[in-house]
Amino acid sequence: MIRRFLHRYGFGIQSPWAYSLVRDVLFESLRYYAFDDLRHKHPHLSRKERKRNEQLFRIVNHFKPSDIITAGNCPPATLDYLQQKGTEGTVLLYYFGPESSKETIPTSIPDDAVVVIDDISRSNQTLWEQLLQNPRATAVFEMGYRGMMVFDPKRIRQTYQL
Repeated sequence: MIRRFLHRYGFGIQSPWAYSLVRDVLFESLRYYAFDDLRHKHPHLSRKERKRNEQLFRIVNHFKPSDIITAGNCPPATLDYLQQKGTEGTVLLYYFGPESSKETIPTSIPDDAVVVIDDISRSNQTLWEQLLQNPRATAVFEMGYRGMMVFDPKRIRQTYQL
């Protein structure tokens, strides 16, 4: 718990790229341009669900993936937050919602891919542990409920518990 608290907002992270990702994307508190429209479209979301979906939106907005692949129990509201994909990026984003099965893991994850997995401590724990064994996952961010892996061959492997 103390280790997660120390790195929560990027403190103690030596990599400028990872620090910027934690501070400006994963735990950014400012409102983005589409948040008001999405809040009006889905007023039934709880505060926790809205914050998690807004974090997914910021991840998609940062990496600008050319394609987004979802698996597991993905609610319609979450799909709306994931729809803001880019066209120029070569990044492929995999999103595994709660209760995804191990069969949904792609056999080969390409370079410059980002994998986001929800509920890594309960229903997707075995899926998360299996993906942690992949040596090509160079940046691993464990955020309690959600985990994110970045597959970038230019970086050395680092694991951050946020």
